[in-house]
This record gives sequence, C-alpha cells and structure tokens, in this order.
Amino acid sequence: MSPLLSWIVGIAAVVLVVFLAIAILELRSMIRTLREFIQSAENHLTPTLDQMSETLASMKNVADNMTAVTGDARALSSSARELAQNVQRVSQHVRTVSERIENITSTTHVEVSSLKAGIRAGLQTLLKNILSGKAKA
Repeated sequence: MSPLLSWIVGIAAVVLVVFLAIAILELRSMIRTLREFIQSAENHLTPTLDQMSETLASMKNVADNMTAVTGDARALSSSARELAQNVQRVSQHVRTVSERIENITSTTHVEVSSLKAGIRAGLQTLLKNILSGKAKA
C-alpha cells in the first residue's frame, strides 16, 4: 500500500471516528432530554390523575345521595361539567405528550437511519477504493 493511500485511509478513519463521536454525544444529549421530558410530564400528570380519582370518588358519593337530596342536582351537573373539562384537558395533555414523544422518537429514528446510511455508503466507497487501489498496484 502506498504512503499516500495510507494517509488517506488514516485521515478517513479519523474523520469517521470524529463523526461517530459527535453523533453519539448528540444521541446521548437527546436521550437525556427525553428522560427529563418524560419525568417532567410524569410529575405534572400524577397530581392531575390523583385529583381526577378524588373527583370521581366524590361524584360517586353525590350519585348515591341523589335520591335523598334532589336540590343538589344542579351542583352535580356543575361538577360533572368540570370533571368533563378536566378529563378533556388531561386527554389533551396526554395527547400532546404522546405526540411530542412520537416526534422525538421519529426524529431520533430518522437521524439514526441517516447516520447508518451515511456510514454504510462511506464504508462501501472506502472499501471500493481500497480494493480498486490494490487491483491497480
């Protein structure tokens, strides 16, 4: 193998290692961010779900006492409306969290696929050049 080809292969290897190191660091950062996002979402959703559970328990008590207390029908209707609004808000939050996680996952998948395709193409070209260089020598 000629010294020039050795230099080219060495430089290509260094470039590949640097590129992979940068990609791995970026992937680590994305994973850390995703973990923080999931933890934050969990911290925000847990109290809401606890409150919803308490609200549902309160609704059951009101429904059990409804035959004896007909005057509370209006209050029950108001509570049901608030519960529906809370459930709708929770549903929207869950949908938003789900969409964000899906976006992060698909973005990561695209980046990893692109990185994989780039590495594959680079290695194929490198091997092709090495093999064609040996055939000429």
